[in-house]
Formats: sequence, structure tokens, C-alpha cells
Amino acid sequence: MEIEFISKDALAKEGNALEYILSSIEDGKIVVLEQPLDSESEKTLISKTMDKIDSKFSGIEISTLRKSKGIKETIFEMLGERRGLTVIGPAKLVKEIKQNPEKINWKTK
Repeated sequence: MEIEFISKDALAKEGNALEYILSSIEDGKIVVLEQPLDSESEKTLISKTMDKIDSKFSGIEISTLRKSKGIKETIFEMLGERRGLTVIGPAKLVKEIKQNPEKINWKTK
């Protein structure tokens, strides 16, 4: 299993960030994003994934941690800054996901 950690700057340099993420997952990698995907990007990624599901690719699992919505976080978000992280991986590798507001636990096969 390979885990790829991607900084927000590296992801911003990619022409199509969601295609880059999906390509990495199709290659069997678990991807950890320094900055969480916004809900619209998550929806788009899931939609793109549905189009690619076949006998070789069973889809993705996705978990996102976001900072609580205090006044400081609201201001950061208004300025375009999202705090937290997103973990995305091939569904065939993920056995179990446990998540609470402060941590994500992925068990792989």
C-alpha cells in the first residue's frame, strides 16, 4: 500500500486537481490532502468516480476532518482558507472507517 501526502500548494499546481487525485487512487494509493476538499469538490469527485467504476476499480472511500466553525474559522473560510484534511482511498483497500470530529481511523485490508 502506498500513501501519498499532497500539500495544498502541490495540488494547486495540478491542472485538474480532482483528476490528479482520482488517478492516484486508481493506481492504488491512499491520498491525504493537507487542505480538506470543499463539499462541492467532494460531490464532483464522487460523481467522476461513479463514471469510472468497473471490474478493476470499485470506487473510493473519503473522510474529511474540518476545524470547528468558530469565528476564527469562519473568517479563514471567507478568505478562502480551509483547515483540516481529507483522506481518500480505493474502496477495495478499506476494511473499516471510524471517524469523529477530531480524528479518522482507517483500517485497510
